[in-house]
Amino acid sequence: MSPHVAPNMIIGACEWVALPELGIRRLRARVDTGAKSCALHASDIQPIEIDGRRRVVFHVHMGHPEPNRWQRCEADLLLHRRVRNTSGEFEERCTIRTPLVIGHSRWEVDITLTNREKMRYRMLLGRRAMENHALVYPARTFLQGKPRLD
Repeated sequence: MSPHVAPNMIIGACEWVALPELGIRRLRARVDTGAKSCALHASDIQPIEIDGRRRVVFHVHMGHPEPNRWQRCEADLLLHRRVRNTSGEFEERCTIRTPLVIGHSRWEVDITLTNREKMRYRMLLGRRAMENHALVYPARTFLQGKPRLD
Protein backbone atom coordinates (compact mmCIF):
# COMPACT_ATOMS: atom_id res chain seq x y z
CA MET A 1 0.00 0.00 0.00
CA SER A 2 1.26 3.47 -0.83
CA PRO A 3 2.42 5.56 2.15
CA HIS A 4 0.04 8.33 0.98
CA VAL A 5 -3.13 6.24 1.17
CA ALA A 6 -5.42 7.12 4.08
CA PRO A 7 -6.41 4.27 6.40
CA ASN A 8 -9.85 2.87 5.57
CA MET A 9 -11.03 1.68 8.99
CA ILE A 10 -11.44 2.96 12.52
CA ILE A 11 -10.60 0.54 15.31
CA GLY A 12 -11.08 0.78 19.05
CA ALA A 13 -8.66 0.36 21.93
CA CYS A 14 -9.30 -3.41 21.74
CA GLU A 15 -10.40 -5.46 18.74
CA TRP A 16 -11.18 -9.03 17.79
CA VAL A 17 -8.55 -10.35 15.37
CA ALA A 18 -7.99 -13.56 13.44
CA LEU A 19 -4.70 -15.12 12.36
CA PRO A 20 -6.11 -17.59 9.81
CA GLU A 21 -2.82 -19.11 8.65
CA LEU A 22 -2.10 -20.02 12.28
CA GLY A 23 -5.56 -21.55 12.73
CA ILE A 24 -6.70 -18.77 15.08
CA ARG A 25 -10.23 -17.68 14.21
CA ARG A 26 -10.77 -15.20 17.03
CA LEU A 27 -8.51 -13.58 19.62
CA ARG A 28 -8.86 -10.36 21.62
CA ALA A 29 -6.03 -7.91 20.89
CA ARG A 30 -5.05 -4.75 22.73
CA VAL A 31 -4.32 -1.86 20.37
CA ASP A 32 -1.16 -0.05 21.50
CA THR A 33 0.07 2.92 19.48
CA GLY A 34 3.00 3.20 21.90
CA ALA A 35 4.31 -0.23 20.86
CA LYS A 36 6.18 -0.43 17.58
CA SER A 37 5.55 -4.11 16.87
CA CYS A 38 2.89 -6.74 17.48
CA ALA A 39 3.35 -9.35 20.20
CA LEU A 40 1.55 -12.67 20.57
CA HIS A 41 1.46 -14.79 23.71
CA ALA A 42 3.20 -18.05 22.87
CA SER A 43 4.80 -20.91 24.76
CA ASP A 44 6.95 -23.91 23.82
CA ILE A 45 8.60 -21.79 21.12
CA GLN A 46 10.91 -24.05 19.09
CA PRO A 47 12.85 -22.79 16.05
CA ILE A 48 13.30 -25.68 13.60
CA GLU A 49 14.58 -26.26 10.07
CA ILE A 50 12.57 -28.18 7.47
CA ASP A 51 14.01 -28.71 3.99
CA GLY A 52 16.39 -25.79 4.48
CA ARG A 53 13.59 -23.43 5.60
CA ARG A 54 13.74 -21.78 9.01
CA ARG A 55 10.43 -22.34 10.81
CA VAL A 56 9.13 -21.94 14.34
CA VAL A 57 6.64 -24.15 16.19
CA PHE A 58 4.75 -22.73 19.19
CA HIS A 59 1.51 -22.86 21.19
CA VAL A 60 -0.90 -19.93 21.39
CA HIS A 61 -3.02 -19.87 24.55
CA MET A 62 -6.42 -18.24 24.37
CA GLY A 63 -8.66 -17.03 27.17
CA HIS A 64 -7.99 -14.91 30.26
CA PRO A 65 -7.26 -15.08 33.13
CA GLU A 66 -6.95 -18.86 32.75
CA PRO A 67 -6.33 -20.01 29.19
CA ASN A 68 -9.05 -22.52 28.44
CA ARG A 69 -7.64 -23.73 25.12
CA TRP A 70 -4.52 -23.57 23.00
CA GLN A 71 -3.59 -23.88 19.36
CA ARG A 72 -0.40 -25.49 18.03
CA CYS A 73 1.02 -23.21 15.34
CA GLU A 74 3.86 -23.34 12.84
CA ALA A 75 5.16 -20.49 10.68
CA ASP A 76 8.20 -19.37 8.72
CA LEU A 77 10.74 -17.74 11.03
CA LEU A 78 11.26 -14.26 9.63
CA LEU A 79 14.06 -13.28 12.02
CA HIS A 80 15.12 -13.00 15.64
CA ARG A 81 14.47 -9.49 16.89
CA ARG A 82 15.70 -7.72 19.99
CA VAL A 83 12.66 -6.07 21.59
CA ARG A 84 12.20 -3.98 24.71
CA ASN A 85 9.47 -5.64 26.79
CA THR A 86 6.88 -3.95 29.03
CA SER A 87 9.39 -3.94 31.90
CA GLY A 88 11.85 -1.97 29.77
CA GLU A 89 14.26 -4.88 29.43
CA PHE A 90 15.55 -6.20 26.11
CA GLU A 91 14.69 -9.74 25.07
CA GLU A 92 15.35 -11.78 21.95
CA ARG A 93 12.13 -12.84 20.20
CA CYS A 94 11.24 -14.97 17.21
CA THR A 95 9.39 -12.93 14.60
CA ILE A 96 6.90 -14.28 12.07
CA ARG A 97 4.89 -12.67 9.25
CA THR A 98 1.29 -13.76 8.84
CA PRO A 99 -2.06 -12.41 7.62
CA LEU A 100 -4.17 -10.54 10.19
CA VAL A 101 -7.93 -10.09 9.85
CA ILE A 102 -9.87 -7.31 11.58
CA GLY A 103 -13.52 -7.00 10.55
CA HIS A 104 -13.58 -7.41 6.76
CA SER A 105 -9.96 -6.31 6.24
CA ARG A 106 -6.93 -8.56 5.84
CA TRP A 107 -3.24 -7.67 5.57
CA GLU A 108 0.21 -9.08 6.48
CA VAL A 109 1.81 -8.18 9.81
CA ASP A 110 5.04 -9.02 11.61
CA ILE A 111 4.46 -10.54 15.05
CA THR A 112 6.97 -11.29 17.79
CA LEU A 113 6.37 -14.36 19.98
CA THR A 114 6.69 -13.88 23.74
CA ASN A 115 5.28 -14.82 27.13
CA ARG A 116 2.27 -12.57 27.86
CA GLU A 117 0.61 -14.90 30.40
CA LYS A 118 0.33 -12.14 33.01
CA MET A 119 -1.22 -9.75 30.48
CA ARG A 120 -4.98 -9.45 30.05
CA TYR A 121 -4.78 -9.57 26.25
CA ARG A 122 -2.97 -12.41 24.50
CA MET A 123 -2.04 -10.16 21.59
CA LEU A 124 -0.75 -6.63 21.33
CA LEU A 125 -1.36 -4.79 18.05
CA GLY A 126 1.48 -2.30 17.53
CA ARG A 127 1.54 0.84 15.40
CA ARG A 128 3.52 -0.65 12.47
CA ALA A 129 0.72 -3.17 11.89
CA MET A 130 -1.89 -0.41 11.78
CA GLU A 131 0.08 1.95 9.54
CA ASN A 132 -1.89 2.75 6.35
CA HIS A 133 -4.70 0.43 7.50
CA ALA A 134 -6.43 1.78 10.60
CA LEU A 135 -7.04 4.85 12.74
CA VAL A 136 -7.53 4.30 16.47
CA TYR A 137 -10.50 5.68 18.41
CA PRO A 138 -9.26 5.01 21.96
CA ALA A 139 -12.56 5.79 23.73
CA ARG A 140 -14.29 2.76 22.16
CA THR A 141 -13.62 -0.98 21.91
CA PHE A 142 -14.44 -3.75 19.43
CA LEU A 143 -15.69 -1.37 16.72
CA GLN A 144 -15.08 -3.89 13.92
CA GLY A 145 -16.88 -6.81 15.57
CA LYS A 146 -15.68 -10.38 15.11
CA PRO A 147 -13.36 -11.13 12.17
CA ARG A 148 -15.07 -12.19 8.95
CA LEU A 149 -13.11 -15.00 7.35
CA ASP A 150 -15.32 -15.62 4.29
